[in-house]
Amino acid sequence: MSNFYREYLEPMLRKTASVMENTPHMQDIVNGTMPMEKFRFQIMQNYQYLMDYLRTWSTALAKCEDYEQMSDLLVIINDIYVGINHHRHYWSRFIGVTPEEMDATIEAEGKRSYTAFQSMVAHTGTLAELVCAVFPCGIMYTYFGEDLLPLCKLPEDNVFYQWIAYYATDKYKQEAANKEAMINKYCANKTEREIAKLLEITADACNYEILQWTELYGKMKTWPLEEIFPKKFTTIR
Repeated sequence: MSNFYREYLEPMLRKTASVMENTPHMQDIVNGTMPMEKFRFQIMQNYQYLMDYLRTWSTALAKCEDYEQMSDLLVIINDIYVGINHHRHYWSRFIGVTPEEMDATIEAEGKRSYTAFQSMVAHTGTLAELVCAVFPCGIMYTYFGEDLLPLCKLPEDNVFYQWIAYYATDKYKQEAANKEAMINKYCANKTEREIAKLLEITADACNYEILQWTELYGKMKTWPLEEIFPKKFTTIR
């Protein structure tokens, strides 16, 4: 049986992860030189991303043809939901904000563009195309755990060490393995034309990932006219 992930996607994702690992922003995390303001921005923006990421995966349920497909998806959807709670109740304490403040964050242009792309593929594409759009995010962070944790010389209770170590846990590796199995299942037996389209979607997602680390996080880039945004609607009861 062919392994679509190993044959086609892993080389793309490894190359993308290498670029991300060598960005100044990532190196500041590894070396513990990241200003807390920047790290706080990253965590709060990623929380907003995960909310949209969960919505995108949930869209796939409407495309399921049988119980087995739904079962596979619900495992992943639950993993993402648990990850959102991890941000709300674990990382919020580390960065000194409340869950309510995380909810009140305005999602920046870079994140909104990325999730809009994923949502578009989810609504217009096949299940195989959908998982290719969302797959890089879930897998590449395991590479960060593998590659960067041995290089991080910070104390184990350091916030930046903890961030890297999370992606080296058995739990996170299993979540990535679940996504890899889904990719191989949904992308099997594709024509040359179909494979080319799946790889284009994956390349789009990989480049969005790089832009997160170079433009969004590295420059704390939000919107050109951020001041016109009202107070986030989630704060209104």
